[in-house]
Amino acid sequence: MRWRPDTFSLRYNLLFPAYARLPPSLGYRLAAQQASVFRQRRPEEEQAIRTPMQAAFPRASAAQLSGWLADYYRMVEQEALDTWYLHQPPIQQVVELQGFAAVEQARRQGKRVLLTGGHFGRFWLAGPAMRAAGHTTGTITRDGGQENSHGLHPAEYRYRLFKLQRLQQVLGGPFLVEGDDLRPLYRALDKHLIALIFDVPYPQVHMGSVTVPFLGSRISLPAGIYRIATKTKAVVAPFFMRDLGDGRVIAEFSALLDPPDYDESAMMSQLASQLEARITESPGHWWLWPALPLLQRDNNYE
Repeated sequence: MRWRPDTFSLRYNLLFPAYARLPPSLGYRLAAQQASVFRQRRPEEEQAIRTPMQAAFPRASAAQLSGWLADYYRMVEQEALDTWYLHQPPIQQVVELQGFAAVEQARRQGKRVLLTGGHFGRFWLAGPAMRAAGHTTGTITRDGGQENSHGLHPAEYRYRLFKLQRLQQVLGGPFLVEGDDLRPLYRALDKHLIALIFDVPYPQVHMGSVTVPFLGSRISLPAGIYRIATKTKAVVAPFFMRDLGDGRVIAEFSALLDPPDYDESAMMSQLASQLEARITESPGHWWLWPALPLLQRDNNYE
């Protein structure tokens, strides 16, 4: 007999709401401890991460790979818990901003700013920290989340909708959908920081892709961030998350990039190089390991 609906999840309905009642350091430690349990339920996913990780770091020992995979699944659990902590503790208990002064100066000078990164670490946490510093943030997404177009489990889909709603409340900026009329983006950039995180690659090689060196190979990346920044006359602010343990992170901002100083290949190479440096330091904190083979396919595309 079925005793619970498909939308019920032990993690989302019981564990994370309970952890969020605790001080953040304790809540995040508990989330980390359960990572191995949920990792055991996903052997195919783990192999899809291990294989490209091993290919990128062929000299890595079995112990190193095991440690990186443990980091990955610990990040997954703690990132899910972030959704409940976003509006509860003073966000400075969880995330710090480093190098953000350059972004603030650009905004004081009336410049538009696009934030970007490469799905490294618990990147959404930068948003509430920037809100606490007086800056609202919006984003450009692949879809609006109103339909379960990726075939997620009902409980996972319900959580994604909850997370999207919570992020919109906390970040304070508009969530625009890629491919829609982007004229509102021009107005949004006058009032908000807008994030465009280069994402899982398209099923087909995108006409706006460029080929760049990455992790000993070459990958195809959509150059949308460069093109949008050029059209809107915005500077680009790369940022990446550094894990400090016990759920705490630092959002590290690199020097601002001004599109007129680059062509699209040069800017995307710069962003890929910065991401590669972070991955080399902490391989388990990159979300897109399962997508690396797709990034590498058709990498002679120009």
